Amino acid sequence: MGKNQAYKAMQRARLGSSSAGPEEVEDGMVDGSFHTPAWHAARLASLNTSHTVTWEEFKRKQKEDEIRKGELEADTDRMMREYRAQLDAERARKLAHGRNHSSSKSNHKKERRKIQRSVAAERESIQGADLRIRARQVHHQILQVATTRKGNQEDQSQDLREQRRKRSTGQDPSTLAMTRKRRMALCRSQDSSEV
Repeated sequence: MGKNQAYKAMQRARLGSSSAGPEEVEDGMVDGSFHTPAWHAARLASLNTSHTVTWEEFKRKQKEDEIRKGELEADTDRMMREYRAQLDAERARKLAHGRNHSSSKSNHKKERRKIQRSVAAERESIQGADLRIRARQVHHQILQVATTRKGNQEDQSQDLREQRRKRSTGQDPSTLAMTRKRRMALCRSQDSSEV
């Protein structure tokens, strides 16, 4: 008796006859015998339905796989030849026009020229605006310089006029002090000559 069978027998003995229904599992052992005829029949049926392949079937399947693989390679080669033929035809068509007559290049050149013209026009308008702004700034600076010069000249001429007026009226403190000093010096000299 194996370990598992001994354990099952012990379980049956412990539980007794009250659990004789669903607890019993048919494992092929009846009263200690190893295999029953039902077990043998089930085993033979499972062997007959196995997925083992004979040598002839294996060889036939291998040949079919090789044929399929060859067909796939042939299809791939055919597709590559067709694709290569398409590329060659397209290349020949482009070369037939010559190097300088490719439609894509001429369109590209036209677009590039159009863009260059628009950029040049924009640049000229910006430069024109910049020149106008710069001219305004220079004109404004010239006006500022002229007004400051004129203001300075007016200030200087006004200062000279005021100085002349003060001298003529004698309101200039420096001329008054000078005249007093002259009179005092004159008076002293007269006093000293009289003595």
